[in-house]
Amino acid sequence: MSSAAHDPEEVAARLRAEHPEFDEVPLLEDDETVPPRPEEEIADATRDDG
Repeated sequence: MSSAAHDPEEVAARLRAEHPEFDEVPLLEDDETVPPRPEEEIADATRDDG
């Protein structure tokens, strides 16, 4: 077995190539058209006051 089979970067690249659905999902926060959920607004307000 080659050492590349144990290299995390190589394994991750191979898995992403075989299963693109495992790639990172886009964050909803990046889409400004999606309003925050009420619990997110409460958490943000609490964090700002802290």
